[in-house]
Amino acid sequence: MTAVFVRALFRGRCRRRLLAGACLLAVAIAYGSYAGWAFGRRGGDDPLIDRPLAWLARSLTPPPVHLGSVVPENNRELYLVTVISDQQDTMFGLTLLVLRMILALTIGGFGLVLMTAGATEWEVLSEAVGKPTGKGLGARD
Repeated sequence: MTAVFVRALFRGRCRRRLLAGACLLAVAIAYGSYAGWAFGRRGGDDPLIDRPLAWLARSLTPPPVHLGSVVPENNRELYLVTVISDQQDTMFGLTLLVLRMILALTIGGFGLVLMTAGATEWEVLSEAVGKPTGKGLGARD
């Protein structure tokens, strides 16, 4: 049996839930796209809208303690210091990407839950109205 949605019952709580869920899903898609864009460009760790998240990622990936005190004396040491700092930048970028994606997926999950709740409520209300009662207008012979 297929569900029949009654358009007149798309009001109140089910409408608010569906619209709020769709908005949250759109925000999650936009933020996830921003996270991928920011990770894909050089210097993308300059936070525009999520400074606390970038601060958390920076605290989760501290630089090696000895790196600040090393003064390279030849080209090989300079190369090694450069490689270590590049690896540090890569680890920070990956950590920030993972944190951003966790946030985007959480927001998207809440959006899907709200959309499901609104659609389910709309379906249940529509089904309750569409059932024959045995008397009156809704009676079927």
